[in-house]
Amino acid sequence: MSYTRSLFLIATLIFISVITSNASADADDFNLDYDNPSSGEASVDPEQTIEMSVQIENVVEQPMSFEMKILNDDELQSSGIEVWWSHNGETSLTSKSDTIPKVDVSDNSIKNGIIVSVEATENAVYGDYEIEVRCNDKDSDEFEEISLSVAVNEKAEVTLELSESEDAIGSVDIDNQTTYEIQVNNNGNKLDTFTLTLDENQWDTEFEDSQVTIEAFTSQIVILTVTTENNVDFGDLDSVTITATSQNDPSVDDTLSLTTQVRVKYGLIFATSSPNANSISGEPGSQVSFNFKLINKWSESVNYEVNKKDWYRGTEGNRPDGWSESSGTGTLDGFQETNSARLTVTISSGADAGEVVTILVEAIASDDQGKGESIVLEVEVRVEGNYNVQLLMPGTNEISVNADQLVPISSYIKVKNLAKVNDLIYVTAEWELGGNDWILETPEPISLASNAEKALFISVKAPKADAGGQATLKIRVESGGDSSKSAEQNIIFRVNTAQDSSGPQTEELGEESDFPVDPIWIVSIVLIIGLGSSAAFLLNQKSKGAFGSSGENTEDYSDEWAGMEAPPQPVAPPPAAAPPQPVAPPPAAAPPQPEAPPAAAPPQPEAPPAAAPTILTITVPQGVMAGQQIQIKAPSGQLVNVKVPEGCGPGSQFKIQI
Repeated sequence: MSYTRSLFLIATLIFISVITSNASADADDFNLDYDNPSSGEASVDPEQTIEMSVQIENVVEQPMSFEMKILNDDELQSSGIEVWWSHNGETSLTSKSDTIPKVDVSDNSIKNGIIVSVEATENAVYGDYEIEVRCNDKDSDEFEEISLSVAVNEKAEVTLELSESEDAIGSVDIDNQTTYEIQVNNNGNKLDTFTLTLDENQWDTEFEDSQVTIEAFTSQIVILTVTTENNVDFGDLDSVTITATSQNDPSVDDTLSLTTQVRVKYGLIFATSSPNANSISGEPGSQVSFNFKLINKWSESVNYEVNKKDWYRGTEGNRPDGWSESSGTGTLDGFQETNSARLTVTISSGADAGEVVTILVEAIASDDQGKGESIVLEVEVRVEGNYNVQLLMPGTNEISVNADQLVPISSYIKVKNLAKVNDLIYVTAEWELGGNDWILETPEPISLASNAEKALFISVKAPKADAGGQATLKIRVESGGDSSKSAEQNIIFRVNTAQDSSGPQTEELGEESDFPVDPIWIVSIVLIIGLGSSAAFLLNQKSKGAFGSSGENTEDYSDEWAGMEAPPQPVAPPPAAAPPQPVAPPPAAAPPQPEAPPAAAPPQPEAPPAAAPTILTITVPQGVMAGQQIQIKAPSGQLVNVKVPEGCGPGSQFKIQI
């Protein structure tokens, strides 16, 4: 029995030892805590940005690397709060991101100043919010989380407006009443009650409700009724000013003035049929129509006409070419309203995208006795461009490059014009992370046809000091027709070390960079080809007995770089000329034989060099710019690198001599 107890005791001790060992292994190697403010709590006003920071403590005797994340930024955005990392403890971050990929903390040290920026937008709702922050050990599954507390302060704001886009001038019959729909907007970030008051006016004027309670960032319609007496005359009017005051903050209010008039002979109310309908867009060659709201302010029926009084582009008097319009007419009974009055405009087929034509539209009421006063309304037609751009990444956004080598990335990223019209695309690039002392070359604005795409000729060059490092480049393209249409992509460049500088990715990027072979070899090959061509020419001419003929041996290779074949060279003459050479030495006349060639050769070489070399006409392919190296196929079949001269661009031609 004692033996059994001893075994049990030993087993218990072993179990306790294991548990203690595991607990030690699971102990935290780091701590995530508040930095500034030390309480982790702050407040922010709407349309204000504040900074809150955290710190990481490394409690082990070895360096550690961490990834920082904001876990609930999407949830906060729905409440009008933007959060992002703006500092990694060492440098400021230029992009608004919910993640810091890497924060290094040395052994037994604290890294503070890791900043979260908090922006309360104009639509930030009043209340308290938690920002959930996580710190992940990049070498293990360990992580820590804390929450930053942010209170969005209260904001009171109110505006008054008519619920429809008509003039704030109404009309009413004698001894009758009219109503107005007034929209009360709570632009504050908290539920609020608004008190409605009226100043002194002549006619009986009142609200259905003098107080309205409205949720934050919402609106409510209130009805105002104006009643006339029987002693008013046509054309009489009365004005009233409405005031809405916040109960959350009595210093906050807004006013709206209305004028009501008794209907007059031939009088019209003239407006577009719906809000924002005074501007219409259409494509070149299409028709667009404006629908107008017309109200007869007279008790008798009237005839009306709606037509173009004038139009212009930009400035008055600058009338558009190739545009046309048709007017509308009709009849309105007393106090009748219509939304079918129409003016149709045909846009010129040659109109430019983005062109704006302002039209002065005139409405006139009349009867058999004559015409009343006209009302003029201003509308505009915009030529539709539907601008849109896109960045295309055929492959990965991570690229390996060699240090101290200018590398084009045209094969890695393209821009596409998604618009229905041509567009001028502007290209910018800036370093998000790293990139110090790097060379960065960006192209001039790119003209793209509709639905066309083109490679971006952006080049980078990493300094030798960055071997083994990396940098992140943000590329942005923006529509010239509509600057609000843009696209962005990030590319990460990893700089090869000396050991891996010949990697496959680096070789792929060398497609348009420096010469792939030593320039000395190229010069030697060109000289050999030239000497061989000259010799063949001399032998050929000698065999024909017409060495002194003139004319330039010019071959026109106007296609793209490939497909160039050597011009046919007579091969037979060299063998025919070769036999006489061995026969000439035996006779004593051999010395004069060399004498004859020098006598004939020196004068003639002046002509052959101009005729013998082959002149190639090269057409610059699309995507290639001046200063770039391209590879062509010489008549001999040899591949030769050529530099595109200054002043040449895609589609232009230049000549080289080989």
